[in-house]
Amino acid sequence: MKKTSILLTALMVLSLAGISSAQERNKYNSNYPEDFTKEQADSTIAYRNSEINSLRDQLRTTTDAGSKGSADLQQRMADNDKCKNELYALCGSDRNGYNAYRERLAKDEQELNSLRSLSPDQLNQNKTRVQALENEIRTLRGDKLVLIPDHHSRVMAISNTYMQMKHGMVPPNMVYTVGTWRKDRDCLWNIAKKPDIYNDPFAWPKIWHANSDQIKNPDLIYPGQQLTILKTAVTVEDKDMTGYRHRKH
Repeated sequence: MKKTSILLTALMVLSLAGISSAQERNKYNSNYPEDFTKEQADSTIAYRNSEINSLRDQLRTTTDAGSKGSADLQQRMADNDKCKNELYALCGSDRNGYNAYRERLAKDEQELNSLRSLSPDQLNQNKTRVQALENEIRTLRGDKLVLIPDHHSRVMAISNTYMQMKHGMVPPNMVYTVGTWRKDRDCLWNIAKKPDIYNDPFAWPKIWHANSDQIKNPDLIYPGQQLTILKTAVTVEDKDMTGYRHRKH
């Protein structure tokens, strides 16, 4: 009884496997007509093989082209690096010097933008920074790396902008109306001494020379005269009394 049961089970498994195999064959054969001959099958196989070989050739060609393109790119990059190194050498530098120069230039551009955001009064209070930037610009212009076109255009731009900013630091001239001697004790010496003028009595020749069209004798000024006060910094030349003839009577 037990043997019969095992035999029946085995027959059922074989039957199911046969059905599954038949279904797979039917599924495969459904792609071809029932009267598909051996010659047609061989022709189809040959055609498919030719397609495969063609795709392999295309893949090989594409791979070779990619490899050649990669090699060409590497060579171009190497040639470019060689040209750059030769350029750096002509400028008396190397890649590290080139990078350092660009970092310095970028830092100076940032400093200039920062200073340009200040008012003329604030700029005058930061003369140390202004002078330091001017020294930096001179250093950049004196370096041979400035000959590189990109560097040259940027350094020229920063130089021009700096000069415009520096000119803006000088406040406009003012006009001083001469008062009376009795009330204001006005003379060129006393006017130059005023804190809001030059805060230096020895700078009186600066006022005289700036108003030479109306002051012929620096000892004589008159109430109501409108004197131009130049607001540029007082220099040694501004205190020069050449041409002054003061005679006591």
